[in-house]
Amino acid sequence: MTDLRVTDDVLADAERLLAQLHAEFGGIRHHRDDLRHVWGSGAVSGAMDSFVDNWSWYRKKLLSSIESVGGLVSSARDTFREADRHLAKTG
Repeated sequence: MTDLRVTDDVLADAERLLAQLHAEFGGIRHHRDDLRHVWGSGAVSGAMDSFVDNWSWYRKKLLSSIESVGGLVSSARDTFREADRHLAKTG
């Protein structure tokens, strides 16, 4: 039987990466606005606006899922820390 080996660093990295993903997807509307001049054509710019607006619902679901997973990782991290403290006390 293999022992479960999860380091605090791995969980901390997961929390950090999930926060970065959340920020990136959360700010995607701002990226669209920042890049509007790059698209050139009004038709292309309009299509990009429509794309971002159309997937807004899915983005909200994705953001909610990322938040949920982040919470689970944080809880797991706290639980592992507490277990480590308890095991250190009991030897």
